Amino acid sequence: MRTVKNTILIILVAFFISAYTYKMGEGIALESLIIKDSISVASLNSCNDVCVMVNSEQVVDSFYLGIFQSDQVLNKKVFNYALKGYFYLLNQGTLLKKDTLTVIDYSLSSNQKRLWVIDLRHLKVLFHELVAHGKNSGNEYARSFSNTSNSFQTSLGFFLTGDIYTGKHETSLRLFGIENKFNGKAFERGIVIHGADYVSESFIRSNQRLGRSQGCPAVSEKVIQHLVHTISNGACVFAYYPHKAYLKNSQVLKN
Repeated sequence: MRTVKNTILIILVAFFISAYTYKMGEGIALESLIIKDSISVASLNSCNDVCVMVNSEQVVDSFYLGIFQSDQVLNKKVFNYALKGYFYLLNQGTLLKKDTLTVIDYSLSSNQKRLWVIDLRHLKVLFHELVAHGKNSGNEYARSFSNTSNSFQTSLGFFLTGDIYTGKHETSLRLFGIENKFNGKAFERGIVIHGADYVSESFIRSNQRLGRSQGCPAVSEKVIQHLVHTISNGACVFAYYPHKAYLKNSQVLKN
């Protein structure tokens, strides 16, 4: 089992290295990423039984520097958590849409753009947007989180995206929580990504904070169509907050 996992990780690293090289227009010295033998990307893709120790911190640093520009920067620690969960879900065979990773950093003010959709194949930010939290999670800042029905609070952790449908908020995207203790009732609670008129710079100017939802990560009506079609049907979404209980007990982050 360990050999299989190592092989999968090697292939994934090769995939990301090739994407990074394509974007930056220059090669990356593999010997700086591979601790054991210097192996070409082509041979990595075909290896079955060779165990290679990968310096994952250097790899993540390469991804991070390749993706984020100065005006789009996601906290590196949050990115590390998100990427760890993404790799875990990919290894489990859970992800159907493998090219995108969506991250929401609820530690930030709701007046800041705190949702990122990242194209992992080409290492670039596709969306950097405002996103609302639940009205019982806090005012400008989210401070309380819940997996309980009718709590009107936001849930933390890793989600998989479902299908797009038209509901009371018009175009919406279903979310399925995969961490039972923290977000396992997301579907039951009707937690979806939807557009809202209270998610806008003009609302912030009038109210000194973004509007709030009933627990859903609501985004601007201007981006909802394009955003949900980009990440629907089996993509990874990570909702972060430095919540001690979550960081200590998340089964995804433990693996």
